Amino acid sequence: ERAIAAGLLPVSLRSASNVVVGQPLPVRPPVLCPGCPHRGVFYTLSKLKLVVNGDIGCYTLGCLPPLRALHTCGCMGASIGVAHGAAVAGDSERHVATIGDSTFFHTGIPALINVAYNRSNVITIILDNRITGMTGHQQNPGTGMTLQQKETVDVDIEALVRAIGIERVLTIPAYDVKGIEKTLKEWLKLDGPAVLITQEPCALLPEARRRWTPIRVDSEKCNGCGLCFRIGCPAILQSEEMDEKLNRPKAKIDQLQCTGCEICAQICPRQAILFRKQLVGMDEPLEEEVNP
Repeated sequence: ERAIAAGLLPVSLRSASNVVVGQPLPVRPPVLCPGCPHRGVFYTLSKLKLVVNGDIGCYTLGCLPPLRALHTCGCMGASIGVAHGAAVAGDSERHVATIGDSTFFHTGIPALINVAYNRSNVITIILDNRITGMTGHQQNPGTGMTLQQKETVDVDIEALVRAIGIERVLTIPAYDVKGIEKTLKEWLKLDGPAVLITQEPCALLPEARRRWTPIRVDSEKCNGCGLCFRIGCPAILQSEEMDEKLNRPKAKIDQLQCTGCEICAQICPRQAILFRKQLVGMDEPLEEEVNP
């Protein structure tokens, strides 16, 4: 604690006698970043109460509350193999495997071939955020660039999956929460292997950051139902304003963190969270919204 506190002080004040020990540090639990394209997938999987076999990557954070969407996590590529094993063992529950694009190229392909070859009753979701997000935005075979930043072949994940022998394949925008839910509900009624590819660049990539447009909450419509808090986005906060009827804190959005992915706007039952197109022509965010 002393070392951490000292590191936060100016160099001139870092002597041990000047460090105050015992002060509480800010709470910062591990969480998916604001605007993470994986958030909608894990929110939907949690909502549908599916058994999900996870994998190694930043999306492993989907196991934490409030999402609580992962039930197993082993080595890289294990998600598909574990899901297949459970299906072969006769588990009556439908198993889903989630794996990132980079991990899929690294060790997921052999396991998916096994699923296709054995016609396993597994739904695989490949979370394609167009980069290797977990270890620092390195390139991978699906980005079209080598690690030395030279142009190279861009492996088409959907074409690769079809070549393996899986016929039920769909690529969908990762922020399309309704589309993801509709697809999974339809596939759960069908037997056999299926692969859903959700695609959207990591929110921290430069090209994604340039598109950031924070959205806002219409406090007059918000009644503090709390549904938006269930997606686990750090940009969604509890407001000091309380709903008069239900005495619940309303939601507010931190304008410094929000990327404008609109996942929260899609799931709000009262349309209290405004989409980007609804903000056109509106006044600039209030100072307290920008600096809560």
